Amino acid sequence: MSAAVKFRRWRDWIVAAVLYIVVSYPYQAVVFPWLGVFPQAAYGVLCMLGILIMFSHRRTQVPLEHRRPTVLGVWLLTCSMLTTLVLDHNPTVIRDLLLLGLLATLLFRARGSEMVQIVRALIHISTIALVPAMLVVAMFYTGLIDWPTWQVERLGLSSNNPLSIRAGLGNYDYYLPLWIALVPHVGVTDQGFGLQFVRQPFVYIEPTDTWLYTAGLFWLAVADSKLPARGICLSILGLALALSFSVAGVLATVAAIMFCIAMAAGGGTLVILVLGAVATLLAILPIDQMLALVGSNKADQFVYYSTNVSVLNDLTIFGHTGSPDEQPLSYGFLIVLNRYGLIGGAIILGVIVAMGFACFRLLRDASVLGWRRYPVFIGCFVSLAMLTKYPGIVPAMPAICLGTALSLRLMRIDPLSRSFVR
Repeated sequence: MSAAVKFRRWRDWIVAAVLYIVVSYPYQAVVFPWLGVFPQAAYGVLCMLGILIMFSHRRTQVPLEHRRPTVLGVWLLTCSMLTTLVLDHNPTVIRDLLLLGLLATLLFRARGSEMVQIVRALIHISTIALVPAMLVVAMFYTGLIDWPTWQVERLGLSSNNPLSIRAGLGNYDYYLPLWIALVPHVGVTDQGFGLQFVRQPFVYIEPTDTWLYTAGLFWLAVADSKLPARGICLSILGLALALSFSVAGVLATVAAIMFCIAMAAGGGTLVILVLGAVATLLAILPIDQMLALVGSNKADQFVYYSTNVSVLNDLTIFGHTGSPDEQPLSYGFLIVLNRYGLIGGAIILGVIVAMGFACFRLLRDASVLGWRRYPVFIGCFVSLAMLTKYPGIVPAMPAICLGTALSLRLMRIDPLSRSFVR
């Protein structure tokens, strides 16, 4: 077998591995410490490697759905980030630019069967990473691991490592047993809906991150009936979602399922009515009272952030020129407003709205997608909703999920493309 043939065989797995590390950086608690003394340099090398491999793909004649808004969104985000970089000189902007370049290359160079193959590999890599993490967490709580020696503060990590920062700010004791899983250890607490347990992020820093990087893949696996080892992947990914238990993710999933039921029962008109009713409730009812119905701790968190977040008091057009250490207390998407200003915030909001319209168009596509339109919509919708808690300007996971959903649709239109199964 020639070297070229071997490379093509492993190409999808290499791209998927790069995506797995790069997209979740620096919220990947397990991979991050392994990137060496200069993780930013390793990040840049991986991004360039992914871009070069993607350009090794044979140029396809398969059209990219929503090409014009995709090109417009990429260019607007690029211009916004370049402007902020010139004014701010923040190296985080370079990281975001590299991520956007990798994501744009993926969307334009791989579509149809190529895109599905890469995401299949990404699903398998995510599953493979979660299995030992789950075993280590189980061993941690059964006392089979000398867990005190693995406390984050005792591992000699740098002070600017996200694990060190999280351990210093969090109300938990954090452990990284065998460098395989991050374990927050404290007494059981109310996590919402009356459930009391300790949420587990497994290979990520936050349980919310587990949902952001896993929920979309889970629902894409539901839709992809030809995914190898589909049952195992669904079991592992589903268990990770259940034990990480992001309230935001659960509420977004419930909303997505509600839209699916509305589409099945009354079509697009009923979906619009339900969407309008939800928007009206959110506008009229106090958010803290609605969160109190979920759990008192969630209402307390909202009160804390709503009274202490100061980023909205000092907004600029293109972002702040201060260092990241001088960043005011902010939360989730609000960090984008601080780093990229009103222009950057408006652009990413426009991109999210455009992606949302594309998601709802999938929900209406019964003639091509059939029952698959429901799981692909849920995956795309939940990934988009989780961006409210994501402090980055590049919507990587939602874009990957939407691109895969459109690729699955394309394969249903063109039966010849189904020969991609290897």
